[in-house]
Formats: sequence, structure tokens, C-alpha cells
Amino acid sequence: MRGIAALSLLVVLLPLPPASAATDPLEERLRRDPYDYATRSDLVVLYRDSGNHAAAYYHAAWLAWLGGKEYAESGAGLAFLRKRSNRDRASGGLSSDITPIVAAVDARRLLYDTCLNGAIAQQAARLRRDISSLVEQAERAAAEGGRRDPVMRMALAQIALTLDDALMFENTEDATRARPRFLRAAASRAQAAAALLPEAPGPHRTLAVIRSRMAELGNEAALWELAIGEAERAWKLDPSDHDLAEFLWALHLRAGHWQGAELWQARVEGAAGECESD
Repeated sequence: MRGIAALSLLVVLLPLPPASAATDPLEERLRRDPYDYATRSDLVVLYRDSGNHAAAYYHAAWLAWLGGKEYAESGAGLAFLRKRSNRDRASGGLSSDITPIVAAVDARRLLYDTCLNGAIAQQAARLRRDISSLVEQAERAAAEGGRRDPVMRMALAQIALTLDDALMFENTEDATRARPRFLRAAASRAQAAAALLPEAPGPHRTLAVIRSRMAELGNEAALWELAIGEAERAWKLDPSDHDLAEFLWALHLRAGHWQGAELWQARVEGAAGECESD
């Protein structure tokens, strides 16, 4: 199944700048299997070292938003995206079809910086405006690119989720009314990424978060079920993700599934016991 899926994705998954002699074999491996996280992680380092910073940033975003937790949170994933020097080098080159990725990272940094400064209550409205501007910039760049690219879809989903965070902090009637629109947009983008990469856990993980927020807003049982379904798909694709197991425990509790909650509680506590014994 994986081989057939990989062959069908060749046209859309690797629209990167020309590879070098060092990266050619690794790019070929990804053409055969786009879910080869270790090879993609190696490519982040090779592209960075060769000066192709946009390509390095693209692959880091792939790992961060589409890959399993181990690689998503590695030095070649989220840590790479968050490093300001990597961001500046990637966005400063001639190739800038990674604008949505950079905008999503910038939006998240704006949110974190405002929270760390302790100014979220006073600056929530300004934060909403600044992130909304980044959302428009990312959507415009993605539309101009015209590519069916799962990383760009996830960048748009991530930035919409960050805007939803800002709206939650703003906590006004207007902000609350606006939230469903941005959550629906985030869900649409994450669903598109999941369709392009059905065996990647990241889109399902993100969809679970989105569905749970929508369920909380509308107190809709059907949306809790959808959130649980997406989280379970993500966990089956990445069973070592202990945060997902905890999330599933919480989702079952919120949905009133007491037996399901007990099952996930046992898994979480069992995994914690294994870590302590190690």
C-alpha cells in the first residue's frame, strides 16, 4: 500500500530547487517513500550545509507538521523552524515559495513573545491584527504558488490555529464569533494535507485539535467523535506519541466515553511506568 501511495504522490510532494550531487540520492529515496523521516531529516542538514536554506526549511516544516512526534520535535523539525537564523536565511534567498511556512512560524513567535512578555491581556487586539495580516500574506502566497502541496496546506492550517489562539486570548464576543470561521479554514487545509499524505500522522493530529476546539465552542457530540477519530488515526500511525495517548484520554473523558477513557488512562500510565523503569 505504501509503495502505491508513494508513486501517486511524486508530482506534488517534491517541488524543490534542483538537488546537488550530495542530495540527489536522498531525494530519490523520498520519491520512493515520502514517509522516510530519517532521510528527510538528513536532507535538512545537507541542504542547510550546502546553502540551500529554503529547501532545508521546507523539509523541516514537513517533519514538524506532517511527521511523527520524534522527528517533528527534533533538531531537524520544529527546533529548526524556530531558530531565527534559519528562518532569516530561508526567507532571504531568491526562491521564496516558502512564504506560507515563514508566515506560520512568525505568527507563532508573535503569540509566544506576547505571552512571555505578560502583555497578552493588553495586546490581544493588536496580536489579532498582526496575525491576521500574516494569514492574508500566507494565503496570497499559497494562491500565487498554485501548488497542491501538503506542507503549504499545513502552513495555512497552523497559522489559522495560531489566529484562533489569539482570538481565545482576546475573549470578546466579536472574537468568539470569528473563531468558527478560522477553525473551519484550518480543518479544510489539514484535511487536504491528509488526503495528499494519508500515512502521515501530522495532519490527523492537527485535525484532532481543530475538531476538539470546534466541539468545545459548539458543545457538539458529533464533533467530539470526529476529534477522537482523527486522534486515533494519528496514534495508529505514530503509536510512540505519548502526548497523543494523553490527548485521547482527555477526549474520551470530554465526550463521556468512560470505558474508552479508562483504556487510554491505562496506556498513559503504563507508558509512564515503562519510562520510570528505564
